[in-house]
Amino acid sequence: MSDDSGRRGRKVVAKKDNPLLPFYLGVGALLIVGIAFLVTFALRGGFGSSVADDVNAPVGQTAEGFWYKGDPDAPVTVVKYSDFQCPSCAFYYRNLGKIIERDYIETGKVLFVYHEFPLEGFPNSLPAGEASRCAGDQDAYWGMHSLLMMNQDTWSPLSNTRNVFSGYAGQLGINRTTFDECMASGKYRETLLAAAQDGIAKGITGTPTFEVNGQVVNANGLPGAIEAALSAAGQ
Repeated sequence: MSDDSGRRGRKVVAKKDNPLLPFYLGVGALLIVGIAFLVTFALRGGFGSSVADDVNAPVGQTAEGFWYKGDPDAPVTVVKYSDFQCPSCAFYYRNLGKIIERDYIETGKVLFVYHEFPLEGFPNSLPAGEASRCAGDQDAYWGMHSLLMMNQDTWSPLSNTRNVFSGYAGQLGINRTTFDECMASGKYRETLLAAAQDGIAKGITGTPTFEVNGQVVNANGLPGAIEAALSAAGQ
């Protein structure tokens, strides 16, 4: 990085204000965070494949109706606020998410709760959330969740996702007619909108955002926060 003081040999030139300096600093900070994020993935097992793995853990719904996977008696609870159409959320799922599942969820150390947080800028976010909820009616919430995240690039740009999501239901082996009827009814739309408002009320401003035993962290800080919570719990 060049020296902003303008040094050339021993000669010092008076520094001039650069109106773009805040912008450059902001870009630099984002690059540093991004690099740290990628290094975290690499050190913890590399990048995920194009096929989602099934989770070998209990699944169910919380008292508030959000779907979880993991031991309900686990010492650490991780809540993920996420949007199905958010590119960063899919990136997390395909990479660090699999590592969290392998190292913490499947080992009984973490109860993982998915809190839908549909964003206004993503028109297919609500239909995707509805697809997972409607699949959940047939005990296939996490299967649909996986298909949506792994194939986000396929359905995200579509003007109508109905046939694609119905096809995913078929891949999961659930009753497509029942699934399609659920989607057409808008049964879960208000539930998802209420989930977004709940996240806003809790101060969530973007996705993915995580709570580790109530402490808000970003994806890059998630593994460290889990380890700290486990240590605090004597694990």
